[in-house]
Amino acid sequence: VLFAVVATPADDKKEAKPDPDLKKLQGKWRISYHETAGEDDTQDCVWEMEVKGDTFTLTADGTTTAGTIKLDSAKKPKELEYTVEDSDTDEVTTFVGVYELEGDTYKTCDVEKGKDARPTEFKTKSRTGQVAVWKKVKIRD
Repeated sequence: VLFAVVATPADDKKEAKPDPDLKKLQGKWRISYHETAGEDDTQDCVWEMEVKGDTFTLTADGTTTAGTIKLDSAKKPKELEYTVEDSDTDEVTTFVGVYELEGDTYKTCDVEKGKDARPTEFKTKSRTGQVAVWKKVKIRD
């Protein structure tokens, strides 16, 4: 006996519903702390990020890249996955990690997918890991 699994429209809606934290992430953010492989390198990072929907644009040290972001606030700790596309090579790199989002502070710890296990805390152990703390940019009227 063969069984077929048919996706119903209700399944599609459940999949497409964005994470509630994604709505809180909308807008412009500026890096306030950054660490790579356990070393504070904040002074080297002049970064801004703008999130619109599930996409982001990152301007880091004069170079702009774009990508997509997925959040899972139901997980403990909360999980993120984002992709960055290199416009010169069309190469896509995926990063996985954990995040906290409280008020105007967005804290992440991530590694390149496939190179290291997803972090479970906000500490970098290997050279592929990074911790970033972002502050929401207030728009002044």
